[in-house]
Amino acid sequence: MTVQDPVDQHLAELARALHGPARVRRSMLREARDGLHDAVAAHRTYGLPPREAAVRAVREFGAVREIAPLYQHELVARQSRWAALLLLVAFPGMTFGWDLLWRNGVGWDTSPPPTLVVALARLQDTASFLVAAVAVVLLAVTFLRAAPTRQVAVLAGLTGVTGAVVCGGTGVLMNLVNGPATAAMLVTKPFALPAFMVSALVCALVVRSAVRTLRVAATRVVD
Repeated sequence: MTVQDPVDQHLAELARALHGPARVRRSMLREARDGLHDAVAAHRTYGLPPREAAVRAVREFGAVREIAPLYQHELVARQSRWAALLLLVAFPGMTFGWDLLWRNGVGWDTSPPPTLVVALARLQDTASFLVAAVAVVLLAVTFLRAAPTRQVAVLAGLTGVTGAVVCGGTGVLMNLVNGPATAAMLVTKPFALPAFMVSALVCALVVRSAVRTLRVAATRVVD
C-alpha cells in the first residue's frame, strides 16, 4: 500500500474545499504547494527525515478548516469582481452597439415604431443604465479589504440575471410587437442577424457568469 505524501494529501483536501474561478484557484494551490515544499526543504536542512519534514510543514501551514475560509473569501471576491466587470462592459456595450447599428441603417424601416415598442426601448435603456451603475459600485466594493464578499457576490449574480432577463426580454418583445418590420430587417439588412446572435450570446454569458457567482457565494467551507 502506497503511503500518500502529507503535502499532496493536504493540498488535495484544500482543493476539495475551495470553489471559485478556476485560474485563481489553481494559482492559490500552486502558491500553497510551493510554500509547503519550501518549508519541507527548510526542515530537511535541519536533518529531519522526508516524511517528518512534510508532516511538520503541513502542521505549520495550518489545518484545512482554518485556512480554507481565507482562500474562499478571496475566491468569492474575485468571482464578484469579474461578474461586475462583465456587467459593466456588456450592458453599455450592447446599448452602444445597437445605437451604432441603428444610426447606420441596420434597423426597422417603419417609422415611427408602435408606442409599446418605444416604451419597451426606454425600459431597456433604463435597465441597462441601472445595471451598469450597480456594476460600478459592486466593482469598487470588491477592492475593499473589509468588503462583505458573499453579499456582493449575491448582488452581482442577481443583478446579472435580472439585467439579462429584463433587457433580453424587452428586446424579444419589441421585435415580436413589430414583427413584420423585424422580418423585413432580417431579410434586407445583412448585419441584423449577426447582431441579434451577438446580443443573445452576451445575455447567455451574463446569465452563466451570474449563476456561477451565486454558486460561489453559496459555498460554505465545512470542517
